[in-house]
Amino acid sequence: MLKDEILELLKSGRIDYVRVVFVDILGNVRGRSLRRAEFEKVLNERGVEYSESLILLDYRDEPIRSTYADMFAQADLATFSVIPYLERTGRVLSYLTQIDGSPHPLCSRSLLIKGIQKLEEVGLKLQVAFEPTFYLIKFKDSRAVPADEARAFSLEGLMEEQNLLKDLIKNLGSSNIKVQSVNKHYGPGQYEITFSLSDVLEAADSLIFARETIRDTARLYNAYSTFMPKPFRNYPSSSMDIFLKILDKDNNPVGVDANDSKGLGLSKILYNFIAGIIEHLPSIIAIASPTINSYKRFKEVVTPTIMGVGTERHFVLRIPVTYKDYGIIEFRLADPLANPYLLLSSLIFSGIDGIERNLDVEVNQSLGILPTSLREAVKSLDKDTKLKYNLGQEIINTFVELKNKEIEDYEGEITDWEINAYLKSGW
Repeated sequence: MLKDEILELLKSGRIDYVRVVFVDILGNVRGRSLRRAEFEKVLNERGVEYSESLILLDYRDEPIRSTYADMFAQADLATFSVIPYLERTGRVLSYLTQIDGSPHPLCSRSLLIKGIQKLEEVGLKLQVAFEPTFYLIKFKDSRAVPADEARAFSLEGLMEEQNLLKDLIKNLGSSNIKVQSVNKHYGPGQYEITFSLSDVLEAADSLIFARETIRDTARLYNAYSTFMPKPFRNYPSSSMDIFLKILDKDNNPVGVDANDSKGLGLSKILYNFIAGIIEHLPSIIAIASPTINSYKRFKEVVTPTIMGVGTERHFVLRIPVTYKDYGIIEFRLADPLANPYLLLSSLIFSGIDGIERNLDVEVNQSLGILPTSLREAVKSLDKDTKLKYNLGQEIINTFVELKNKEIEDYEGEITDWEINAYLKSGW
């Protein structure tokens, strides 16, 4: 929305509160709800003031280091929308800025803008579509269980959750989030949403609002949603496929070549882009699969763990048959919990690195070994000086610090499995 349109909406009395939110390094949404008059005041100033410690919170909401600096959340009015399931409430995403008004070095949304500008420098644009899966759960005897028992891709699941899913689709549409389809997925209570291709920043913003909308809509039906990659030991994991389409500055696809000697129908520049991603893939995995739990799903047969590009589903980068003539590639090893701004930035800068260095790639082959744990992935990211430089030393060093704290805490835990396996050893 334009500023004048938003002000008119506020003056009409249809909006009493506006949530001014930002996304932290880990992909969590944080913010404040402002009364109408206070939001109007913020529009004419430099934003909502916050302590910088909020951008340094770990998975337990504890800051990894102390800071007394201030930062500001500056509303991006293009993202303003009315929350359809709340009374007289709107929301808007923000950029984080420093006191002098410059982009905050730990703002992942600003980083994605930098990536978009880098694409423009080489004459390219990027369209993206996310396809996250998630579980609807309920609690039984204080234990999380799937909200329904429906089988994979059955109409039964769509029937059981029809009212929730209908409201979800309506709420997403009312929030200007373009939904292509909603499917019952493999696990009981597991569902998948496919979003339509859109410009890269819009796609990332839509995913942030979609996760919020899915969570809130589930709560209205006395259920919960979880984007945890592997919430149940005996049920399939949740993932998030990402479809990428490269265009020139006039919005013409540049990824297709009918005379491709490698047989995938892709252009040289798209192969360069893919080669760059594959070169940095062990590092990207830390951002794409950013939790301890993420690597529990790597053991599943259906998880794509071949480091390469091909037509089969086991490749991390796949050329779907249905999209072959459109030059669309599919990145298949992301979690629905990933920070979309940081992840897309890592894919963009890696792809551009491949273009600038004229890298090539063999198809339908394994081209290396991927990390099998968060510790291995974070170590790869920390050592990737080129990617770290392109994304920004400060934001990647902070991400690494956050993740190492998470790893250390996990490795210090005494689990039920250990108690059951070892407590009576030697008795």
